[in-house]
Amino acid sequence: MATQRYEVTSPDRQSQMAVPRPDGDVLSALLRDTGMTVLVMLAEKYGLRRVPGLGKAQIIERMLRRLSPEDQKRLEEELIAARYGQASIDDLLDIVLEHDAGHPAGRPRLEEMSTGDATLVEAGSRRWVYTMRGHDVVIDLAGRVLACDCAFFGFASKRQMPCKHLVTALRLVPPVYAREVLIDLAVARRFGGHGSRWNFEGHRAA
Repeated sequence: MATQRYEVTSPDRQSQMAVPRPDGDVLSALLRDTGMTVLVMLAEKYGLRRVPGLGKAQIIERMLRRLSPEDQKRLEEELIAARYGQASIDDLLDIVLEHDAGHPAGRPRLEEMSTGDATLVEAGSRRWVYTMRGHDVVIDLAGRVLACDCAFFGFASKRQMPCKHLVTALRLVPPVYAREVLIDLAVARRFGGHGSRWNFEGHRAA
């Protein structure tokens, strides 16, 4: 079944692309950030008869209580897709990095890096290893590992923020895989839950 397009209260972009790995707390937050009209429409779509007079909190509670785990998973995928599916890689990077703009460490200095600085060392169907300016970077979707051996990554990883080397690597891997990583991290920034499923590790550990 094709994912439908929904209006949401967030200014984030919308899409028709489905995204995996739902989480109940994330779904609650997504529903709270969705407009009332869309909530009513979604409740009816998932088989909940309209009850006049219910407020937003009551509709959300009813959906979380009455929908099966499978329907909750599908609903979360659709809501995430509606927000982030049409965003470009750079749009998603802005969302992920904006979260830490006010942190004392600041954002990684992306202007200092170019994709031309990267050399591909290893490539698999879902794993890539690059070396760039003396640092090694790993993106491993199968193991859900993001890794670099630079000093910035050492403390940025505690906040699940990518360093400039990892950002460069994400611009080089096939977009469908980069989007999987970045949408997960973007959802974690705004709604919680998904980012904790990525392991930010030093390169030797990866």
